[in-house]
Amino acid sequence: MGTLFLLPSVLISLTCISYIYTAEIANGYDFKILRRVTTNRHDFDLLIFTQQWPATACKEWKKKDHSHSCSMPPKVDSWSIHGIWPTKLGEMGPSFCNRTWLFDPEQIRPIEDQLESVWVNIFAGTSLYSLWSHEWTKHGTCAAVLDKFNSEFKYFSMGLEWLQQYSMSNILQSNNIVPSNTQQYAIEDINKAVKEKLGVDPVIECKKEDGENYISEIRICFTKDLKITNCDGVLFPVVYSNIDGESILTNCDKSMKVTYPHYVSTSWTVHLHSLLSWLRWLTL
Repeated sequence: MGTLFLLPSVLISLTCISYIYTAEIANGYDFKILRRVTTNRHDFDLLIFTQQWPATACKEWKKKDHSHSCSMPPKVDSWSIHGIWPTKLGEMGPSFCNRTWLFDPEQIRPIEDQLESVWVNIFAGTSLYSLWSHEWTKHGTCAAVLDKFNSEFKYFSMGLEWLQQYSMSNILQSNNIVPSNTQQYAIEDINKAVKEKLGVDPVIECKKEDGENYISEIRICFTKDLKITNCDGVLFPVVYSNIDGESILTNCDKSMKVTYPHYVSTSWTVHLHSLLSWLRWLTL
């Protein structure tokens, strides 16, 4: 009898832990935790594969609180995975399709090292599993209706596979678009680089920081049978900008160029400042 009474308590505790992980990472990305009425409308049209630029994510995180620090990927100037999002055209979601299917770190243990390198939780000080838990709970449980995504391991493995195939680091670099704190790029050139390589319309998201367009995310879309396709019709804060006759799916301010920032470690700049101060003192 004691065991029977214990089980509900354990399930409630696990659910609370999963929600804390999700709320923690959602706050970092300005997401809202949706308390939706449960319906059977978990169908979707596309899968959106989202890559994020860590330097911009870090800048946003630090802006929220100056005490925040960032956990950057080993290759700081490389695009990392944000998530794979099942999406209904013209709508947000579906999301949180099975709240009882909790994130279990043991299921992704064989690929955890790879995930830590390229599917990185930028927000230092939050749980190691915050981002993965959020992505699985909100999006993975919806993608799981497809055989290719019907387990945590498959969901996260597909992200690794797609990053290898469709790395924005490689695509942009091949068009001489590289991270820089001195050079900016036209949104048309960024869009053209992706579209010429993949043959589809991506979504390019910017964040407005200090009066500048900072590139934040690039999203590419797939059909439910995993064929790459145009992202036209997805509902996000996207403006369909017609620039020189070219329709670009972006929220970037087309009146200015885009900053694709190179990440500079704060600790490195502090050490450099100390070194320069010491050299000045030495030459007095």
